[in-house]
Amino acid sequence: MQTVGGRYALDGRLGEGGMGQVYRARHLQLGKPFALKIISPAFAEDGAARARFNEEARLASEISHPNIVSVVDFGEDPNLGAYMVMELVDGEPVLLADSSGPTPIKRAIDVLAQVADALECIHAHGIVHGDVKAENMLLCSEPNGTLGGQRRKLVRLLDFGLACRFGVNHEVVSGSPAYLAPERVTGGPATVATDIYALGALAYLMFTRTLPFDGPVVQVLTAQLHDEPESISKRRGEKVHPAIENLVSRAMAKDPKRRHPTAAAFRYEINSLMDVLDMRRRAKTSGSMKAVIKREAVVANLFEHSHLPQAVVQSDGNIGFANDAFGKVMGGSFEGTPISETMLAMWLPDLADTLARARAYNTAVELRTKVSGLELCLWASPSPLGTGELHLLVRMGKL
Repeated sequence: MQTVGGRYALDGRLGEGGMGQVYRARHLQLGKPFALKIISPAFAEDGAARARFNEEARLASEISHPNIVSVVDFGEDPNLGAYMVMELVDGEPVLLADSSGPTPIKRAIDVLAQVADALECIHAHGIVHGDVKAENMLLCSEPNGTLGGQRRKLVRLLDFGLACRFGVNHEVVSGSPAYLAPERVTGGPATVATDIYALGALAYLMFTRTLPFDGPVVQVLTAQLHDEPESISKRRGEKVHPAIENLVSRAMAKDPKRRHPTAAAFRYEINSLMDVLDMRRRAKTSGSMKAVIKREAVVANLFEHSHLPQAVVQSDGNIGFANDAFGKVMGGSFEGTPISETMLAMWLPDLADTLARARAYNTAVELRTKVSGLELCLWASPSPLGTGELHLLVRMGKL
């Protein structure tokens, strides 16, 4: 029986990555199974590679999230070298091998929402993942709880091999070419914006089952710099809702400033998209929902029973709708009031310019500030219905 670190017995190989082999292992005292990654012999004596391997383990071990595979231990074995221990997960690829067509819209949206949640957690720790792609994810059955009598498929994000802290710029451009943001192609640093671009490429893949750009590496990298992907509807072979096209094109904008500013902003837009698509499904089923009340139906879906402060700002700058939670944060009822006359405008001096930019570029924006020892975060996103309205969501929490 081969052991690692004096605590883990190896029970067989599970796979192999760029820097090491992954084994099924059993903790000798606990008897619990884990996945254990050992640095490849080719890198074991390479100081830089070993440091990179250990950095991957350190970064991943800082994060605990339902959509991220946890690293629970790491160290150096005197015979085998650096190793890390991860929870053992059993799942299937995000893109099922036995399906040749595009991923169903609802399933694709659910996967993307979960990946966005994982990235928001990673970024909150000051870390860029750097290698968001379908191959680094598994779909697993949710261990507890059911949804409609069936266990929900839980996305688990793997592999922090290219992760780095904010502000760290590795000299070598790394990552999968098909997911690589234009600024990374030209040698720029990995940032939140580059993870968002990769998330957009993943979304394109989920909706079409094809990558935005494919072919020889040089051809793909050139396309990342200069070309726009074919529309999802055309590549998919059927018309999709314009909000889906907008979601992906915004995330994959060549200019990082035009992308979603955070993974949470991407997630927020997915929430809006979910509401739109659910509304369309109900309208088709019942035949009772008229187009003239489409906007009101979406607003009702967004706000009803929500504990998050939310409001809709009309194209004239007045608040058209606001839920009770928004009124509590702002200190009153504000429907019909110009947004410029609310406490938000006082707390956020750049509010007017920011909202104008959201409308002009049709993109989600984010503002943060400190209020009475708390952090206030405002997200604003154009309505997916193309009405010229902005949906606001406010969050306040401890610094």
